[in-house]
Amino acid sequence: MAECPYCQPAEHPLFEDEEVKIVLSPEPIVPGHVLVLPKQHFTILEQVPDKLIGKIFGLANKASNALFETLKAQGTNLFIRNGVAAGQSVAHFAVHVLPRKENDGVNLQWQPRQLSEEEMATVELKLKEKPIPPQEQVKSQPIEENYLWRSWNRRPG
Repeated sequence: MAECPYCQPAEHPLFEDEEVKIVLSPEPIVPGHVLVLPKQHFTILEQVPDKLIGKIFGLANKASNALFETLKAQGTNLFIRNGVAAGQSVAHFAVHVLPRKENDGVNLQWQPRQLSEEEMATVELKLKEKPIPPQEQVKSQPIEENYLWRSWNRRPG
């Protein structure tokens, strides 16, 4: 899509393959805020194929690990702004990965609402009207091949 800024070739991608790219956010919340984006234009999460979602979240996980290691993050937030009501300002699906440090000034806290038993039951019934289909089974890899497991068990050289 020509007018979509995220569909344009990345000038300085942190990672890129035929389907996905990782770039620094052009409007960062904190230094190191990255976006994991499908190259193909999808406006919202529900349009992205399951297999590609798996790849995107796998790369978001690796980006999170890189932020811990390179920027000495004390935590990370992964989030999706899915639709205008959720704060999405660019009509292209993206996973935001934010490196967090204590007292970084970012407040993602909210006050939980107290719902009555009746409200909870109503929501549950509505959601059960259209069951969520099972996800395709993904073959897991042996833990020794998992990059996170390997990074936790690094030996200083």
